[in-house]
Amino acid sequence: MGHFAPELGTLDSSDLGFNRPWDSITLRRFLRQLPAEIQVLHDAGDRPLRWVEPSDIDDPTDYLVDDELILTSGYPLVPHAADQEWVDRFVQRLAQAKVCALGFGLEPYFSQVPESLVAACLSHNVTLLQIPKSVPFAAIGLAFAQLMEADGAALLRTNAESNRALMRCVTQSNPEEQLVSTLAQRARCSIKLLDSTGQVRFNTPGPVALQLSEQHEADLYAQASLGEGSSQFALLREGNTTHLAFPIRASAAKGQAPLLGVLQASFPKDPSGFDHTLMATTLGLLEVVARERAMVSFTSAQLATSLLTGAPQMLDQEQLRLLNQGLGPHHRKPLRALVLAPSRKSVAADDSRHLAHLRILLETELVSRDDGVFIALSKIEPSEAQYRRLSKAGYLAAFSRPAILNPGLTEEPGQLLAQAKGLIPQVLEKQRSMDAAKLPRTFQTLLPKDAGRELAQQTLGGVLELPAKRRDLYLEVLRCWLDSNGSWDETSKRLDLHRNSVRRHITSIAQFLDVDLGSAQVRNELFFALRFLS
Repeated sequence: MGHFAPELGTLDSSDLGFNRPWDSITLRRFLRQLPAEIQVLHDAGDRPLRWVEPSDIDDPTDYLVDDELILTSGYPLVPHAADQEWVDRFVQRLAQAKVCALGFGLEPYFSQVPESLVAACLSHNVTLLQIPKSVPFAAIGLAFAQLMEADGAALLRTNAESNRALMRCVTQSNPEEQLVSTLAQRARCSIKLLDSTGQVRFNTPGPVALQLSEQHEADLYAQASLGEGSSQFALLREGNTTHLAFPIRASAAKGQAPLLGVLQASFPKDPSGFDHTLMATTLGLLEVVARERAMVSFTSAQLATSLLTGAPQMLDQEQLRLLNQGLGPHHRKPLRALVLAPSRKSVAADDSRHLAHLRILLETELVSRDDGVFIALSKIEPSEAQYRRLSKAGYLAAFSRPAILNPGLTEEPGQLLAQAKGLIPQVLEKQRSMDAAKLPRTFQTLLPKDAGRELAQQTLGGVLELPAKRRDLYLEVLRCWLDSNGSWDETSKRLDLHRNSVRRHITSIAQFLDVDLGSAQVRNELFFALRFLS
């Protein structure tokens, strides 16, 4: 699993610092804005600067956040300046609180920085500044505020420019590819856009090569798919590298919108507030593009519905082109009809949003409602992965056998729909999606076992009510007689009974069932009833 397994976070996660407007302010950059009289007595290296805080208490660590510049007049050290151990503890606490630097003001308590403080800052590697009396602490705080304000204004300008660039991508012929490329360029990171099955659609490497193993990428995708919207994401850290994965869904409805894809971003550092803004805008635009793609073309949907539910008709080249256009990019794949019903645990099927969701899941515009279920023409192939996707979105599906749709007189779509509709009772009984191509084509398979058994008990009720010994004899005789195509001699031979006994038993069975066994239809119904009963 690498250093860490992916975890689910939100955009306001404190781990990522998405809300830090001060990312561009570092100690060295800030010192360049200050008067030259300020001296660096010990330089512990450059680091981010979050805030400037005056403090004259012995232990201010309970009131600090990371990366603060602490300004002190030296008052806490007045009675302890000569006590190296005490000063060491004072600086150690600041180091443990992750202060950015310690600024020591000269006057009124000290004319120079105590040697014990210099030694302690060297020991604990804390940057130490000497601030002369001519530079008020308030001036330092004001300089930091001005720098933050200038950075904020610059960030707003950059955000506006970047957002305009992202918005322009939507007007291109390949909006998703343009969005991914623009985001990678502006945020200086590696970006991958995956589809709802985890396959890479677009991959744009950043300025720094950030390779993620297949296992880690699969883990990120799996974790991101649990998120209910783009405000949640999967997070994986490897050293200084941060990998994020955001789910892209059809709408903001929690627990109902199907997964459209996943946006993965890999940064060589912690992403900044600016990066957050870019990703949030990109995710919003990707969702808009996906929803627009899912919107139905009325003409093609009307044609598909007519083909599925109406009389056979002639297809000309233009109608065929229109139909293929509605079926998406898989031009060479065979066509299937699908019948979809909500699973028991899903919401009711009367919500109009289901149409848009199914068009995305099935990668086709040709979806409509029909008698409490949804019917569709699609070129997606049935598989366990597809079944899981549909189940996760709250649907069970019956897939017809594949077929190629050609110009000319065709009864194919209606036949495909009949195949799928014939499977729906079994699908609902077993609560799992099914493919007609993987089932034997018999009339018996069209009826679910429970429903068939109930019908069989009703059909054979007159015999089933008899005492057990007589009931079992009659069922055995009837089964053997039907298997022998009504031959008295063959039945007598199989059961080792006299042919007159067979005749007498069959006559009694007909009386108990109140049927005419001379009718082929009656014999067929009894044949199937016995199969379901056993």
